[in-house]
Amino acid sequence: MRGIEAAVQVYGEVSEGAFAAEALRKLYTDIAPPDRVLAATLIYCSLRRQGLWKHLLAKYCRRSTKDMTELTHNALIIGIAGIVELKYFALPVLINGLVQTIKLKGEDRDIALVNAVLHTVADEAKQYLVELKKGSALRDQALYWGIPGWAAAQWSKDMSIPEAKRLVRSSGMKTYLSLRLSKDVNREEWLEEYRTSGKIAWASPFLERSARTPSNPYPLEILGFGEGKITPQSESSIFVGETFSKRWKGGPVLDMCCGRGIKTGQLADLLPEAKIEAWDVSEGRIKSAEYEMIRMHVGDRVRFYCGDSRILEPEVEPKAILLDAPCTGSGTWGRHPESKWRITPEMVSDAAVLQKELLNRAVSIVAPGGIVAYSTCSMFREENEKVVAAVMAQHPELTEVPVERSHKLMSRGKPYGTLIWPGLPWIDGFYLALLAKRK
Repeated sequence: MRGIEAAVQVYGEVSEGAFAAEALRKLYTDIAPPDRVLAATLIYCSLRRQGLWKHLLAKYCRRSTKDMTELTHNALIIGIAGIVELKYFALPVLINGLVQTIKLKGEDRDIALVNAVLHTVADEAKQYLVELKKGSALRDQALYWGIPGWAAAQWSKDMSIPEAKRLVRSSGMKTYLSLRLSKDVNREEWLEEYRTSGKIAWASPFLERSARTPSNPYPLEILGFGEGKITPQSESSIFVGETFSKRWKGGPVLDMCCGRGIKTGQLADLLPEAKIEAWDVSEGRIKSAEYEMIRMHVGDRVRFYCGDSRILEPEVEPKAILLDAPCTGSGTWGRHPESKWRITPEMVSDAAVLQKELLNRAVSIVAPGGIVAYSTCSMFREENEKVVAAVMAQHPELTEVPVERSHKLMSRGKPYGTLIWPGLPWIDGFYLALLAKRK
């Protein structure tokens, strides 16, 4: 399968609710090896600023999108994104690839439409985009960078207008892969071996156990992944795990919403003497987490339980709890761009309700003298500072523990916790608050 055809197919699956990374992974071996990067690039640039591409389609196409087949619509979105984003890809090759994809599906009647719209966009959209990018209005910036208008409006209420514009720009940024190196791996030696294989990576100046790549390589093809030596993980997420581990003073550890086990594996690696229990409501995620522990060679250090973290009982009273709470993920919209088109303002409020319940539960079961780390990958105050404030108001035995802000992208929350802004391709938006429970 050629890359353009694969991109159209995956985009269609994502439109039906699939996640881009999973859809690409399933199709990966079917895509011609030279075209795999092209397919992934087209998918992610199409999703990252999808709102803008749909706006341009409506602006330069005389036919209503309601009158198009799904395939034609998807091909046009892929084509418009490719025209704007792929600076060194020949326009005739892109259009021909999309036309051939449509022909394969037997929709020849739309070939003329696809040709006409894409050539019009190529000829006329450049100046319009320049003017849109220069626009001073927040709504123009949100449209240009591919951020839902309601989210930009909410950020303007949560922070200053300049801060909201900064967050809009950085949230539309292309992201690259950062890697967490396991405790027994020498970073310089791994980097040298990685470079010897013809790949590019360098040490992160932010974290001692992280490396940066200028791309998004397929995990199975990364040196040391299969052996558990390295793990794809954003630097913000790594920072949360490291900060929590440094505050551990001994005793049982609970990873309260472990997901697929990325931070669980990090904790098991950093705290080899800790007894770790991990919970998640999803049986599928628990199975993935168990596999992750096997890959990391720490399977004997963690016990997993599937169920609702609001009612599960720990085996032993934990002295430290990591609550990486389910959230709307707005801090990772650059990395998971399909998510932002599925989130609504109501979902932010619903997430905050659940987060308060989970944090209250964590505070109630952590041992006196213990610590709870509350984190999200959201940039909405309703999911961050307001959750922490509400729970602290109910629990006078809690005090906030300072977090060392060691990077220019880190700032104090208002008033609680620490924000990590998504300002570099390897750093996602995150929030972290450390709460100590007095004896």
